[in-house]
Amino acid sequence: MLSIKIILILPFVFSVVNTQMTNITISLDRPITWADKQLYGDFLQIKRSSTIQVNFENINSNVSFIVFQVHSHEYNVTVCNNSCVMDSMEKGNNIGFYSSVKPNIDTFYIKNENFLDINLYIAVHGYKDQDPIPGGCNMELSVPIAPFTFTNFNKVYINIEVSPAKSYQDPNCLSASAVTVKFYRMYLPERNFDADVYFEGIKDMMSLEKIREKAEEIPSSVWTMRRMVSAYHGTGSIYVAVAYDKNDQYYSIYAPTYTYACIPLKDNCELFDDLLSAFMCTIMLFVGVFICYFGHRFFKTEMFLFGLLSGVIITHILISLIVELDTSELLGASLLSGVFFGGIWYMFWWYYGIPVISVMLPALNLGFLVAAIFYYKLPGGIRLLMDDFNFWTLFIFMMCLVALMLVCVAFASNMLCCAVLGAYTVVYAMDYSFGSTLKYIVINTIRRATVPEFKFAVLTPPFEWKDALVTSIWVTLSITGFLVQQFHNRGRPPFPPPPRSVRPRMPEPLGYSTLINNRQRYNSTQGNRPLYTERTPLLS
Repeated sequence: MLSIKIILILPFVFSVVNTQMTNITISLDRPITWADKQLYGDFLQIKRSSTIQVNFENINSNVSFIVFQVHSHEYNVTVCNNSCVMDSMEKGNNIGFYSSVKPNIDTFYIKNENFLDINLYIAVHGYKDQDPIPGGCNMELSVPIAPFTFTNFNKVYINIEVSPAKSYQDPNCLSASAVTVKFYRMYLPERNFDADVYFEGIKDMMSLEKIREKAEEIPSSVWTMRRMVSAYHGTGSIYVAVAYDKNDQYYSIYAPTYTYACIPLKDNCELFDDLLSAFMCTIMLFVGVFICYFGHRFFKTEMFLFGLLSGVIITHILISLIVELDTSELLGASLLSGVFFGGIWYMFWWYYGIPVISVMLPALNLGFLVAAIFYYKLPGGIRLLMDDFNFWTLFIFMMCLVALMLVCVAFASNMLCCAVLGAYTVVYAMDYSFGSTLKYIVINTIRRATVPEFKFAVLTPPFEWKDALVTSIWVTLSITGFLVQQFHNRGRPPFPPPPRSVRPRMPEPLGYSTLINNRQRYNSTQGNRPLYTERTPLLS
């Protein structure tokens, strides 16, 4: 039986602040198995500005060392062992500490420096002599042994890193191949910041059996003890690392950690950084419906809108590579240049009116979307595609291949491009409200073009019920949009005539034949058009 004994409450000085001390004792007599090495796990509430001292008793005889874990949801706590000096103290949400059982197991202290009570989840895992020591070959952190997983993130990517593990066969950490460390990730429900959901996810990532069942392995890239993944703003994800020996007979689990790629307490994980983005997203909803159902019928308007879309994407990438701007400034500059591009493409149709070339731009946009979907679903860890030249060569090849296949049937392909791209514009705008991840089909491609380090990032986005719903809306809009456009354009000319054409014409012939042609033209205008058949001589 697991037990906790409350021993006493007394004033205690932790660091430089007088706090209230609670002393608890945890029994570690539970046996460990290969699949489950958790000796203890339970919730504990720590009062504000107080400290909890954790002692252990009845340690299982098969246990050689333990990993003591403390997890909180949104507020940091400070954990230390024994003397609580700088090299034995850590502050954060997900903390793990190593302690050998012999000669004596450590005593741990948990301090809450916040001005409110916090719920904690405390876990203790026991390991044998042959099991790797997670973080045992730490050379960077202040803690000698760091058995925890730590993350840092920005708007583009998330870094997950651990310290190398130590094998009992390599106590001096001389061999890099003695222990293999694998990283795993499990997504939480999208835009769900509840503490209960978080704690259930943390508990699932403490058992190897549940890790393999509910999480997915993050492929290796160029680092052995580090992984980079794409950041999905507002989508919670839990990360853990597992150290295996050479034969996978023994293992140990690092303390898991989590991130929402944002800070809920600070910015509430809002999807829109500014009002301009929210306004543009609303406009995109109506423009997408118009293109999806009426794009080909209003051909000149379609030409302007696709020129605008292409100009926004191209300018956004170029400006991001040249200078750093705020979101609103970057969006405004991209929009202004997009209007300029749209006007140029509209004038091209106005003067030249070549359907095949005019349809090429929507086809290239659809090819871009298809190539972006390929990248979006591409499994990580492909080193060949981490090279920019290889990746962009393949990307542009796919984009051009799709475009060339479509322009062979210009009339039908233009309606298809309008339906699919218009429908994606609608779901892109809806995606911000639903909190799904289909908007990252384009966003991840732009990140790859503008952020040099993003080529090492593993994408593997979540696909939950919200993503399935948005995908079904996209497919439904695309099919209905194509059928409606076919119905509207039935019996009409494939393309409207250009308002003005400056295409070069054949020069008028000179000499005797000119007089004959002029006479024939005059007779035709008087209603005396001569009858020409295939037997009429060419020269008469």
